[in-house]
Amino acid sequence: MTANDTSPNPTWDVASDPDAESIYECLSCGARVTDTSHPGSCPRCDDPLRNRATSLE
Repeated sequence: MTANDTSPNPTWDVASDPDAESIYECLSCGARVTDTSHPGSCPRCDDPLRNRATSLE
Protein backbone atom coordinates (compact mmCIF):
# COMPACT_ATOMS: atom_id res chain seq x y z
CA MET A 1 0.00 0.00 0.00
CA THR A 2 1.14 3.50 -0.70
CA ALA A 3 -0.22 6.81 0.55
CA ASN A 4 -1.76 9.19 -1.94
CA ASP A 5 -0.37 12.57 -0.83
CA THR A 6 -2.27 14.74 -3.36
CA SER A 7 -5.30 15.20 -1.09
CA PRO A 8 -5.49 16.91 2.32
CA ASN A 9 -6.42 13.56 3.91
CA PRO A 10 -4.22 10.85 2.39
CA THR A 11 -5.95 7.73 1.09
CA TRP A 12 -4.43 4.29 0.66
CA ASP A 13 -4.12 2.67 -2.73
CA VAL A 14 -4.69 -1.08 -2.53
CA ALA A 15 -3.81 -3.26 -5.49
CA SER A 16 -6.85 -4.87 -7.09
CA ASP A 17 -6.84 -8.42 -8.41
CA PRO A 18 -9.64 -8.88 -10.99
CA ASP A 19 -9.24 -12.67 -10.82
CA ALA A 20 -9.66 -12.85 -7.04
CA GLU A 21 -12.72 -14.71 -5.79
CA SER A 22 -15.29 -12.95 -3.62
CA ILE A 23 -17.95 -14.40 -1.37
CA TYR A 24 -21.54 -13.42 -2.17
CA GLU A 25 -24.42 -14.00 0.28
CA CYS A 26 -28.18 -14.10 -0.05
CA LEU A 27 -29.87 -11.92 2.57
CA SER A 28 -33.08 -13.99 2.31
CA CYS A 29 -31.92 -17.58 2.81
CA GLY A 30 -28.24 -17.15 3.80
CA ALA A 31 -26.74 -19.16 0.92
CA ARG A 32 -23.14 -18.28 0.07
CA VAL A 33 -21.50 -18.41 -3.36
CA THR A 34 -17.81 -17.89 -4.19
CA ASP A 35 -17.12 -16.43 -7.64
CA THR A 36 -14.78 -14.08 -9.53
CA SER A 37 -17.73 -12.00 -10.85
CA HIS A 38 -21.15 -11.18 -9.44
CA PRO A 39 -23.25 -14.33 -9.88
CA GLY A 40 -26.54 -12.37 -10.03
CA SER A 41 -29.19 -14.25 -8.09
CA CYS A 42 -29.23 -16.90 -5.38
CA PRO A 43 -29.10 -20.50 -6.63
CA ARG A 44 -31.51 -21.56 -3.84
CA CYS A 45 -34.23 -18.91 -3.74
CA ASP A 46 -33.46 -16.65 -6.77
CA ASP A 47 -33.20 -13.49 -4.59
CA PRO A 48 -30.32 -11.02 -5.20
CA LEU A 49 -26.87 -11.74 -3.76
CA ARG A 50 -24.58 -9.19 -2.11
CA ASN A 51 -20.83 -9.14 -1.88
CA ARG A 52 -19.82 -9.93 1.73
CA ALA A 53 -16.88 -7.50 1.44
CA THR A 54 -19.35 -4.60 1.07
CA SER A 55 -20.84 -3.14 4.24
CA LEU A 56 -24.62 -3.21 4.75
CA GLU A 57 -24.75 0.47 5.68
